[in-house]
Amino acid sequence: MFRKLISVNAIASSFGWLAVVLGGSQAAAEPQFTEWSVPIQIPDVIGGCPIESRDGNHLYTASDIGAVGDLDIWVYERNGRTGSFGNRTRLGEPVSLDGPRDFCPTPLTGNWLMFISDRDVPEACGAGTTTDMYLARSRAIPADSWGEAQHLGCAPDGPNTEGTEFSPSLVTTAEGTFLYFSSDVGGNQDIYRSEMAPDGSFGPGAPVSSLNTAFGDQQPNVSRDGLTIVFASNRDTGGGVFDIFMAMRESLADDWSAPRNLSLEVGFPTAGASETRPSLSWDLKRLYYGSGGFIYTGVRQPAGGAD
Repeated sequence: MFRKLISVNAIASSFGWLAVVLGGSQAAAEPQFTEWSVPIQIPDVIGGCPIESRDGNHLYTASDIGAVGDLDIWVYERNGRTGSFGNRTRLGEPVSLDGPRDFCPTPLTGNWLMFISDRDVPEACGAGTTTDMYLARSRAIPADSWGEAQHLGCAPDGPNTEGTEFSPSLVTTAEGTFLYFSSDVGGNQDIYRSEMAPDGSFGPGAPVSSLNTAFGDQQPNVSRDGLTIVFASNRDTGGGVFDIFMAMRESLADDWSAPRNLSLEVGFPTAGASETRPSLSWDLKRLYYGSGGFIYTGVRQPAGGAD
């Protein structure tokens, strides 16, 4: 059961999955941007794995502070993209369970949520000893009422492995719908990409060789147009603390550029500590990451002052 993600037709008829996968995800060429500002800590927001909802009104995190389990998924609300985050809410079952680690949330259109969990369920690839990717949908965000969490399947019938998966990132482009994630199935964490099949399933991920090194390369997040990726890596510290990297490409047919170490180039205030799970806002103006149990954000604007 759940060895494959249920078909696009089945989800479309029951949940409107086509709107999630295909609706409103493709974008015209994005404007050029200024450099990132030096990130600042977001007041009163704790945890890790930060990612903003597509409308900018919610910030998802994972935290063990005040949580029932080892790690649970929480969401902060705000009114508008310039407002302050508040009203912290723990997402209910079957997203956050008592005991397992539930983290790396990725909100999608239509109240769908991808996330990572090490829950010990029959379909888990590592029998609950490693983490897998799941998909669930609520009737409203935030909400306590969720549909059944769907396991994305084990290789070769899905992208999950017997290793540890991190940070699913789903992007729909003119070339297809792609799931990016990282896994340590090959040893260190590496970045993988799986293309969605016509029936809505995802097969095993292929390593993104232009981004991977002999060190840890993990927790990718891809921009809405598929042309920018941010991730965490310890390549520049010889396997020590993790920094935040960004790579770009001119078109979907191009390979990724050599990744830039934003932590060093921009001068992140958390230098010397691991910086993890970076993510880009839907409008590409905000960068989030976690460090030391707190959340940081940097901003940028379209070049020339265009909005």
